[in-house]
Amino acid sequence: MGNSENQMNHPLFKAKIFIPSKGIDWRINSSKLMYGGFILLITIASIASQLNLSLSVDYLIRTLLFSLLGLILFASYWGAHENEKKFGKLEGEVRISLDSIDLNNSKYSWSQIDQVKFGVFAILGEKLWSDTYPIARYYGGPAYSQGVDSFIEFKFDGDKVKAFFQLESPSHKVELRRMMRLLFFYDRIDLSSTYLGLNLKYEEIQELKKAKIKYLEGQQSKFSS
Repeated sequence: MGNSENQMNHPLFKAKIFIPSKGIDWRINSSKLMYGGFILLITIASIASQLNLSLSVDYLIRTLLFSLLGLILFASYWGAHENEKKFGKLEGEVRISLDSIDLNNSKYSWSQIDQVKFGVFAILGEKLWSDTYPIARYYGGPAYSQGVDSFIEFKFDGDKVKAFFQLESPSHKVELRRMMRLLFFYDRIDLSSTYLGLNLKYEEIQELKKAKIKYLEGQQSKFSS
């Protein structure tokens, strides 16, 4: 999918655009099922504890509470195998090059935009919990990412433009980071703008500054030879 350097002279990153939907998402998923079950369980148990119930009604209440507990356990199991499905759709394509940012039919030249920010997050199918803290897996919600939380944001003529896009694989994510570094090398973006996406430590920032100088020197020697 993404292809940051098909041609050495024309590096390019491509990805599918994700457009979030507005309104309320009424679709049932493991998270809604789990927390809805918790709320009903606590509410019914609290009300029942304050009432003097007959034996038959008490039996029905207990049966209902155990059923809700089973529903919560099912939701936990479902979430551990569920793929995330964000409320929105994949439509169009973002293209990022050293010349411009293209969002579907809109083209933005780097000379016309500023305050560029990247957000780089999970890829398609990546686990949304840490193996070092697996108990969090039982809190509900999808286990695997749809990979559509990454974004590029910038200002154009005073207006903010933001586009979410899908990262499809580990190599696709590497291509994006490589593109971001090239954009920094060519002064299209600065480190403060890319920090969220590059997740740099102080030492890495210094190394990247040195790499930029070395890269530009190498480019200059190619043109002069």
